[in-house]
This record gives sequence, C-alpha cells and structure tokens, in this order.
Amino acid sequence: MAKRLLDTVTGIGSVRAGDHMLRATQYRLSFWVNDDLPAQDSEAKAAPTVEGRIDISGIGEAAVLAGVDGLTLTLADGREVAFRINSTAGDIVGRCLEPRHS
Repeated sequence: MAKRLLDTVTGIGSVRAGDHMLRATQYRLSFWVNDDLPAQDSEAKAAPTVEGRIDISGIGEAAVLAGVDGLTLTLADGREVAFRINSTAGDIVGRCLEPRHS
C-alpha cells in the first residue's frame, strides 16, 4: 500500500462525542491518501485517512474514550475528522469528513 502525505496541520480544535462538546484540545495531524486504490473508488480517495496525536493530558476520560467510535475533532480551519483514540498518550487514527455547515 503506497500512502502519500497530503498535509500536516497543528492547532487547537474541539472534540465532540455525538452532539456533545467534550473539550478543546491541541492537535498535530497528518492527512494521507492511498495511491494504490483503483480509479473507480473515488469515495475512498475523497476521504483521506488521518493519523496524529491530540493532547489528552490531565483528562480522566481519556481511558474511557480510548477505543470509542463516534468521536469528532473540528479543526481550526473547519475541517472535521472522525477518529478513535488508540492510546492513552493521545495517538489517534481517523478519516476526514465534510466540513460542518451550521
């Protein structure tokens, strides 16, 4: 699988579980695209995968959130990332969503 780096971003964003705002947090994320996907699989190509880390220091719910699906991080530029926390250090994986329009 050949992954290509599209973008790396840092900033402060908001973490939500469903419609509930949990907290603001610092993030450092990399957006990747899989160049091995067939051309007809445009939906997968349109949603880059995301890897990175968010700051979960000092929050007790980090252990509870680890492995939970349905978390969303809204970036400073308005993009949204659906993600899972992979470790108590704040490592995350996810996929980019359409920006919210409200």
